[in-house]
Amino acid sequence: MTDMRAQDEAWIKVLDELRTTSGVRVSNKTLGGLESEGGREGSEEFEDGAEHRLDTALVACSPNFSEVGCQWGTVEPHPLLSGEFFLVPVLRAIREEAPDFSSSLHTETEREVGSQLRIIDEAPYTGSGSYAALRVRSESGEPEIWFAHHLQGLWRMDLTYCEYIRTLTVTKGCFDWQHLFTEAPLSSTEFSKSAQRLRTMLDVLPPLFPDHDYAPLHARLAERLR
Repeated sequence: MTDMRAQDEAWIKVLDELRTTSGVRVSNKTLGGLESEGGREGSEEFEDGAEHRLDTALVACSPNFSEVGCQWGTVEPHPLLSGEFFLVPVLRAIREEAPDFSSSLHTETEREVGSQLRIIDEAPYTGSGSYAALRVRSESGEPEIWFAHHLQGLWRMDLTYCEYIRTLTVTKGCFDWQHLFTEAPLSSTEFSKSAQRLRTMLDVLPPLFPDHDYAPLHARLAERLR
């Protein structure tokens, strides 16, 4: 039997927080069984024929449940806020197929990046079409994290995989939280709805989940809106 790690206990806590917090209604949630970790290092052969490896520190950040996810929303008297996340172990994620970038609406650069992406977090309950993905290439170094928005395109995030996972436990998967860490112009009209969601998130979540520190996210949003 696989032992539960601190990382796995953290996700049980996230689900418990959402389930038991007054002001939040959970619509869907899932928590699969613990998987055998096998090796602490993962590899996958991509279309370019190169073997791509994930180091042990990155794998250790990954949840070890076969799946963990939740769809939730606030209830009155709180302002409307909703979120969703769905994760699988990163070693399984990198062995899945790349997202579909075959549409002519995608640029050549997006197709190239898209062929190297493997989804690590998505929204299957609402079917929004947005997701976060790990870009694994043969080059050494930390794999990139990218955010694909169904209306706003593909954006590289200024986060490592481990930072993404830690931040997700704080944001609880609020829609568009990823844009705190992209170069999307949040002060523009095009991204006004995303900016408003982020403002609402940082107004609503701190009193609902006082055990978490939201100050760094407040500071980041202020910087992004300049």
